[in-house]
Amino acid sequence: MAGESKYIDISHMPELLRLAEEVRTSGEPRVLTRDRQDLAVLIPVKSRRIRRPKTPADYEAFRSAAGGWKGLIDTETFIEENYESRRLSSRPPVEL
Repeated sequence: MAGESKYIDISHMPELLRLAEEVRTSGEPRVLTRDRQDLAVLIPVKSRRIRRPKTPADYEAFRSAAGGWKGLIDTETFIEENYESRRLSSRPPVEL
């Protein structure tokens, strides 16, 4: 049954809270059982990173970086060397 998850606040369930913290810390799932029967799986969730909104200063900093490497490297030589390194194998030969 796929769909939206239902949230349960476990703040006042110390044993379940301790188990959930252990799963989050270790990163390892736990299977909850009763009388040798699997009931549920407790898995850690990926953290949701909250992004702050971009400010005008962020956009200005991004724009000011444009052309920052100009004159530091010869782009034609860089491209040639890059393609050449892709043609060369870094793996040892396989002997059968």
